[in-house]
Amino acid sequence: MKRTPRSAPNTPRGKTGTRRLITAVAVIVAALIAPLTLAASASAVTTGNGALVYSPAAGTSFNPEGGKAAGTTYAKMIVLKNSGTSNGTQIVTFDQLVLENGVQVYPIYRSTDNGASWSRIAAIKPSTQFSALTRTAQPSLYETPVQLGTMPAGTLLLSGMIMPADRSSSRLVMYKSLDHGVTWSFVSTVDTGGPATYDPSPTSTTSTVWEPSLAVDANGGLVTYFSDERQKANNVLQAVSYRRSTDGGLTWGAEVNVSAPTNKSDRPGMITVTRLPNGNYIATFEVVNRPSQSNNTAPVYYKISPDGLTWSPASSIGTQITLPNGRSIGSSPEVRWIPTAGNANGMIVVSSKWGLTSAGAIDGGQNFVVNRNQGSGSWEQLPYAVTYDAADTQGGTFAGFAQSFDSSADGKTLYQATNVENLTTTYNDVRVGSIPINATAYEAESASLTDTSLVSQGDAVGGVKVGNINNADSSVRFTVTAATAGTYTMNVRYDNGNGSTSTHNVSVNGGANTALSYPVTPNWGRFAWAQRTVTLTAGSNTITFTKGTGFAELDQIQIYQP
Repeated sequence: MKRTPRSAPNTPRGKTGTRRLITAVAVIVAALIAPLTLAASASAVTTGNGALVYSPAAGTSFNPEGGKAAGTTYAKMIVLKNSGTSNGTQIVTFDQLVLENGVQVYPIYRSTDNGASWSRIAAIKPSTQFSALTRTAQPSLYETPVQLGTMPAGTLLLSGMIMPADRSSSRLVMYKSLDHGVTWSFVSTVDTGGPATYDPSPTSTTSTVWEPSLAVDANGGLVTYFSDERQKANNVLQAVSYRRSTDGGLTWGAEVNVSAPTNKSDRPGMITVTRLPNGNYIATFEVVNRPSQSNNTAPVYYKISPDGLTWSPASSIGTQITLPNGRSIGSSPEVRWIPTAGNANGMIVVSSKWGLTSAGAIDGGQNFVVNRNQGSGSWEQLPYAVTYDAADTQGGTFAGFAQSFDSSADGKTLYQATNVENLTTTYNDVRVGSIPINATAYEAESASLTDTSLVSQGDAVGGVKVGNINNADSSVRFTVTAATAGTYTMNVRYDNGNGSTSTHNVSVNGGANTALSYPVTPNWGRFAWAQRTVTLTAGSNTITFTKGTGFAELDQIQIYQP
């Protein structure tokens, strides 16, 4: 198979050249871990299951592999942080399964108001460079933190896989934008593979290259990570691998494996990589055919590297992400390191399509998982801003598949982009929602409860929510702490499968009751957010929820000042 040119090796250097190289690498590393340049405070679109980015019209979508058309998948987003006055701008793309003049494009949407409203600003059309390759798939977005070749810091990159309509070949390509997503130009082909055919069976003969994503390694090289099915002669069903560029993506070096198990069963894929404050890198990926080929729930695994390049041993699939209660996550993960106030470690955040029980069965999928110690120690749940039909049983088709997220430029808000089932069109819309990063969360099951019941549910944070708040004397009383007196925002995570809007009466510090409305959720167990402003005194406060109209259950509340 013809490969893209390998990057030229470094020329010999004397002592002066070596010192310059060390200085340059130090500057790059410093830039990769430097604190963010903060923009104006970001506000959250938390209620209403986020804001609508794109909704394909009924009857317009195709599915290239047969079955039910999905409309959209692979919702990917980035918040600009290395782009000067444009910092805070949100950019979204996705796999749009709707043809435009007979071909697919990568649509580019932008929000300049913290995700409240969206407009399409561009469309990347790979068939302009490759006339026979009229289909697009699996986009990812990356903003360069440092200059790479001739590309300045703040260059926006899109990588993806393109193919002909008959899916007879696969090609990984990269595009760049120097004006924050308005105009785009082709950079290079990263790699090429065989037909874009999905067959995870051990007898598969496929040779596809899939699912590219980007990062800058510790030595300042641009790295494209991807899935590779071309190593079956070595008993590797599929590997997650990378190619590295030292000239800003114009040429790419030899392929190196991150994880390539040789049992012809484990099938790692959908790799993303992020850098940690201690200089290490973490990669996450799904492993298809686990826990078994007959019970394939694609659990998520991770590996740690000292530089983004060395992932020894390559035959290992690493460590499964598991919560203290034994639950885990599966399918199409994404990982990012996110800064947090008061914790130099920040947090590693991982999204996935679905949750898994301790026995490995698919069960919901409404939470990020978070590690606050750079990959060591335990993982915990963090609620999604936007929820969807994770199991594809309520009308969704690949809802939530290969979703994405990023933090605001001021480090206060976590944005989530995902594709959500639309029961009117039968396709998936793309929506973006957000939750506060540094809110203080209070679990409903830990509140003072009267005439209520604890209800077990895997998607509830901690595995338990409070239900049966059904009677005149039913109450859930939270005790919350405020550092200073003032006005706070309260987010309430609830579910309401009642079929119509319900309410609770809410009282702060024994004051007058006011109604808090809960719009209907698709079922009991599918969470949404309600929001209320509350006035708190310095120190301890009580917030009490009592029966209003209809019925609703409570998982947690979050208290914060925007």
